[in-house]
Amino acid sequence: MTRFAIGDVVIKDKRTSVIIRAIFTTVEGQLRYAVENEGALEFIDEARLSQGPKGDLAA
Repeated sequence: MTRFAIGDVVIKDKRTSVIIRAIFTTVEGQLRYAVENEGALEFIDEARLSQGPKGDLAA
């Protein structure tokens, strides 16, 4: 099970906010995430991601 979902805003390498665009499983069974940063896609390990800012829910 993945820690993040498509569309989540997360922090990459403890400094940059990125958006999860796709989630893949490698042949070895490890998760990889396609994240968007300023219009470019990057494929990274789950270990490099941390929970992003939580938005306020509208009442």
